Formats: sequence, C-alpha cells, structure tokens
Amino acid sequence: MNFKISILLILVLILFSVSTQAVVPGRTYIGTNNNYFRYIIKLGDTFYSISRIFKTDLKQLMGLNYNLNPTALRVGDQVFVSINKALDYYVIKPGNTLWGISKARNYLLNDIIAYNRIENPTYLIPGEAIFLPEIIAKSRNIKIMEFEKKYGVIYVSGVARVFEATLSYALETKAGNVIKEGFTTILMGAPEWGRYDIKIVGIPERAHYLSVYSISARDGSRQDEVKLKL
Repeated sequence: MNFKISILLILVLILFSVSTQAVVPGRTYIGTNNNYFRYIIKLGDTFYSISRIFKTDLKQLMGLNYNLNPTALRVGDQVFVSINKALDYYVIKPGNTLWGISKARNYLLNDIIAYNRIENPTYLIPGEAIFLPEIIAKSRNIKIMEFEKKYGVIYVSGVARVFEATLSYALETKAGNVIKEGFTTILMGAPEWGRYDIKIVGIPERAHYLSVYSISARDGSRQDEVKLKL
C-alpha cells in the first residue's frame, strides 16, 4: 500500500511540475498541432500590446479570446493567438539554450533576451516560442526591429540601452523641423538592454522622417539617433 501511495505522489508531483511550467507569465508556447500560440499574461499586458507582439489584428485577437475581460486581464491568464507567418520564431527543444540559439541564428544574445522580455534566460521550456526579429536600423545603443505605418498610426519596436530607460522620438519635416515629439519608457535602463514599443497616432501630412534617440543628461543633445523615412 505504501508503495502505491508513493507512486501516486510521484505522479502528482510530475503533473504539478508540468502544469506550473506551462504558465510562466510573459512566455509564449506553441499550441496543439502547432496551429496557434498560447501566451501567458504578465503584469502590464493589454490586448493591444499583445496584438503588437504577435503582429495580429486587435479585433481578431479579442474575438478569439472572448472569455477574457479586456479591462481586467490577470497575471497567468492564457491568451490564444493565431500564428502569423510573418513572425520569425524558434520553438525550444530539450537541451536548447538561448546562447546556442543566438549563435546558430546569428543573433546577439542580449537582443533575444530583451526583445522577448525574458526575465530568467536560463529557464527554458520545450515547446516555448522565442521570437527572432530582424534589425531594420540601428545606432550603437538603439535598434529598431519593427516599423509599420498604417491607417495614420506609426508603430515602432525594438531594443535599446539608454539612460534612465527613457527613449525619445520626433516626427520631422524634410528640412528637419520637429512637428511632433514624445517619449516612451523602456523595460530596462542602461547598462541593460530593454524592449520598447512606440505608438504614434495622428501623423501630420508634413511629417517626412521619424527620429528615435536618447537625450544627453549633460547638454540635452540627441544621442544614438536613428532616422527612418516615412
């Protein structure tokens, strides 16, 4: 009897371990038959931010997850996302490390960690999906990995390493005159790399360039500026 009880307890512990591994906040897993993503909500997530991570339509995402309250998402909730073929991702296999993936796919390890918002890089779960974005433009401390202008909205994301985790941006004319500006807060401040997401609504007709940069604490000048043509 004691032997049977011991076996039962071991099975329960194994099942509990598997179930808890599969709900790490902020991580993405591949669903059954590899036909959808399963994302676990972390603190600060919204349906909009999730739609941008997966490059999917916001209304479609909310419709697929109609059982969740958009204004009351809870840490640990599961969000199902249709797989977008435009995303470049890698599915973790037993024995994989982020260092090995970065070398095999010719990426910088810090870029993968920062863009995927991974808090514990040594803890990977088979079946987890890691995103591998290409770098569109970069300076020494700012990298742009996604740039989209659609329906009068600009969306930019990437990783950066800037003072006080503050990243600035400006819309400018051909002559370089600033007509709209703002800033966003990165998840991590220098010397660490952190992911940033910028959404700009209401694009003036005269806007010709988008500049992304940090501001010098010494003299207020622009540093590490990256400029994109609209």
